[in-house]
Amino acid sequence: MKNLLTRLLFYLSLLAQLLLAICPFIPWVRENIWATQITVNGFASTLATYIGVEFGCLGIMVALVLSDIRQQGKEATDQFREALRQYTPLQVRPLKENEFYKEFLGHCISAKHYVKICYFAPLPPQHGAPAVREKYYRTLPRVMKANPDTTFKRIIRDTDANRVWAYALVSDLLTATNCSVALLKDLDASKEMPLALSVQIVDERDAWLVAVGEHAGSAMYRDVALENEVLVSVLDRYFDRLWNLSRVVFKPGDSATAAHKAIFEEY
Repeated sequence: MKNLLTRLLFYLSLLAQLLLAICPFIPWVRENIWATQITVNGFASTLATYIGVEFGCLGIMVALVLSDIRQQGKEATDQFREALRQYTPLQVRPLKENEFYKEFLGHCISAKHYVKICYFAPLPPQHGAPAVREKYYRTLPRVMKANPDTTFKRIIRDTDANRVWAYALVSDLLTATNCSVALLKDLDASKEMPLALSVQIVDERDAWLVAVGEHAGSAMYRDVALENEVLVSVLDRYFDRLWNLSRVVFKPGDSATAAHKAIFEEY
């Protein structure tokens, strides 16, 4: 609609230009406007008006042409960006456990919009774990609170042991205005690996598949980093589906009492 209006104004300006160009040759105009100017000042004034109107129409035409070029350039850029988004080659990087924790924590620190996290081990992170893992779980709550403009959502596998850990985590986040925690019912705690796939997502730009085959102890690699906007958006939707199947036990503004009730009394 905007392009149609721009082009209509352009053609109207062009028509005005043509009329101004031929009007001196129209008998009525020549006899009643130009021929009546019997003084130099009168003729100069009429000519100046004529030239001013001519340049005004020309200026409108130039502005409309530039506007149309700018709009077409924007549309071309948007089309190129969309094509780039859809056809960007998939980048896949295998990561060992220590590599994942360092990389993902760095992305959490620099996240601008949101971070979505899954934890699907049947037992909470234990003290005495490898130093990089212990540092990650110790640092992440501080990162969450230090980035109030970034939304953090965390899904934790619902087991007796994880409920205790979830409450400790929530207690550390009571003053945060950007964090939510949910519990997802999966296989019972006797099964180490869950049914759900553990995905971690930052800003619909980067994603990680975590603990695909085991939670720890792999001699090769445990996790996979993915960089492709289309695939990451699909995993983002997958996380949202898991979130909708989960029980939200803490959201900004909840008290410790409400969180305790939601975690321990309402399952």
